[in-house]
Amino acid sequence: MHCARRQTLALIFMLLCAVQASACLSRANDETPANDSSINIPSRYVWTQVTDRAQFSGAYNFPVFVVRGEMWAFHPEGNWRSSDGREWTRSELPRTGLNSAYQKYVQFGDAIYALGAMEGNYMNMRLSSRIMRTKDFKSWETLAVESNLPARVFYSAIVFQDKIWLMGGYDGKRYYNDVWNSADGVRWQRVTEHAAWSPRNIGGAGVVFKDRIFLIGGGVIDGERDANPRAGHEIWSSSDGTNWTLVTDRTARGWGGTPVVFDGKLWLVGANRDGNFSGAVMMSADGASWQEESAAWLPRGAAAAWVFDEKLYITGGKYSEVVNGEPKFIYRNDVWRMSAS
Repeated sequence: MHCARRQTLALIFMLLCAVQASACLSRANDETPANDSSINIPSRYVWTQVTDRAQFSGAYNFPVFVVRGEMWAFHPEGNWRSSDGREWTRSELPRTGLNSAYQKYVQFGDAIYALGAMEGNYMNMRLSSRIMRTKDFKSWETLAVESNLPARVFYSAIVFQDKIWLMGGYDGKRYYNDVWNSADGVRWQRVTEHAAWSPRNIGGAGVVFKDRIFLIGGGVIDGERDANPRAGHEIWSSSDGTNWTLVTDRTARGWGGTPVVFDGKLWLVGANRDGNFSGAVMMSADGASWQEESAAWLPRGAAAAWVFDEKLYITGGKYSEVVNGEPKFIYRNDVWRMSAS
């Protein structure tokens, strides 16, 4: 008799649980938009803060390279090294005169090359075609006081097929859609004068992914007339720098970010919503279809992004907000890393 009573109570308990679960599921279905495909898809990736304040000051538009097992930040105020991303030591390596907001450092083999130097800004600039290189990370050697490096800023510079490549940019008067490469950083050859994509600033929007060059977005300086308003929506790719394929022209305007390849995917760090930055990244397996991944760090644009020890790292970046009707700029120097969970 007692056994039958216990069985009856257990059956009632199970029925109550089933009813409660059904009610919860019904409410969830009522509250969930029918077209939201991201619901209940947990992220494979986890962000961890390495430090809330690196030894270098907050800044943006500077690169971090991984060389010989160390991370090197080529910061506007000097050069810093780290083996863990937490502790950064200022290097004796001096600055070169290159302005990383306008021009590019590239890692070519175990050396870092400085492509040009600059004084002033894009409205009144004096450009140098000097090429410098460091191999010991203590001093720079001048490979050429003058070279035939194209005189421009806001270009994209990458390493592809054992050469340094330079694409697009602005010389103070006009925009370009040409492509150049160099086997030594000094002697430059124009591969194509007019690529399929329109003349534009490209800046840090070039990356090598799946053995192809990818150019992401681009456009003109704010306030100037844009001959191709669709440029910011476009992603192009090429296997040789001459023949280009339009991957997509349907991205959101100005969504951008710093490109980096991690875990076999292409990432844009610092998702941009038409000038409004967020604490998020965009991820793609093919460069055409993208999904957003939220991040734990605060909003920023023009951050440094790199891969070290099978983890994706970021630091730096810039953010703005309006305080009492005036823009206030916030520069980051925290360091974060992301790993696959």
